[in-house]
Amino acid sequence: MKKKGRYVVEAAYLVPVICILLVYLVFFTLYAHDYAVCAHTALECGIKGSYPDGRTNEQIRRDVEQELEQKLSERLLWLQEKTVQVQVNMARLTIQISGSGSFLPVSGIEVRREVWRIWPCETLRRSGWLKATEDKNGDTI
Repeated sequence: MKKKGRYVVEAAYLVPVICILLVYLVFFTLYAHDYAVCAHTALECGIKGSYPDGRTNEQIRRDVEQELEQKLSERLLWLQEKTVQVQVNMARLTIQISGSGSFLPVSGIEVRREVWRIWPCETLRRSGWLKATEDKNGDTI
């Protein structure tokens, strides 16, 4: 007679624990998915913006930001409050995506990728950054 309720008590403890673990597994999967999407999208858009096609750095920055915003809005599951920052110079594009979601106890996602421009040496040569300079003795460096 004393052993009849034993399985009910064990189930009362185990079922909620198993349910909580499954919910956290789903939330972690959403987080991992969005992190991978942010990293892949940053590289994808950065590579498209790195080709020397005659656009100015400001045009490249604006185009990459617009493409990132569009692709991230289509692909993300958990991340809601996202910020996208793109910095473009002659040698590289720096893309930073950060944000957070509403229902996970983590601080958020922070993805930073640097994409080197195609022929960075040629870009530097044409830009005039490497002008000939003279040292103290008058020799050209």
